[in-house]
Amino acid sequence: MLNRLKLALLALIPVSSLMALAAFALVMLSPSSKAMACLPCDCPDNRALNCYGGFHLNTIEEKNGTCSIEVLGFDRGGRRGYKAIYATAREIARVPEAPETNTLIEQYYEYALYRLTTGEFQLNAGPFDEENKVYVVIFTGCPATSISESTYIAEPAQ
Repeated sequence: MLNRLKLALLALIPVSSLMALAAFALVMLSPSSKAMACLPCDCPDNRALNCYGGFHLNTIEEKNGTCSIEVLGFDRGGRRGYKAIYATAREIARVPEAPETNTLIEQYYEYALYRLTTGEFQLNAGPFDEENKVYVVIFTGCPATSISESTYIAEPAQ
């Protein structure tokens, strides 16, 4: 009985009104240009260089005019942070600005910071999960400029 009543009421509504209602619903349910969340690199309260991955990469200008590179990791739940890498200006200066081979500056478990033969820095982070995805951030200088990010899938350990 109720279904017949619904059908009868729907027959009374013109098709143009239904189309207008559907268009209105689409507009109201479409994503707006303003996101309710932000990526780390696009948040006003977060100065991380990276946009992706469960870590924060920062370059820190010290009061004495030097610059350090810091990597903060997070537990699997993303609630507790820890300092994974803190490469001071002194540690960075031990590696030539353009080494003959890509040179490891500092490593902590699945985080590795390198100075590349191009003079750039590269952070490899991961893999953190069963997907074996490794996040790569390459940047120039300290403080960082020309930041690029990529990922790759690491071969599973045997």
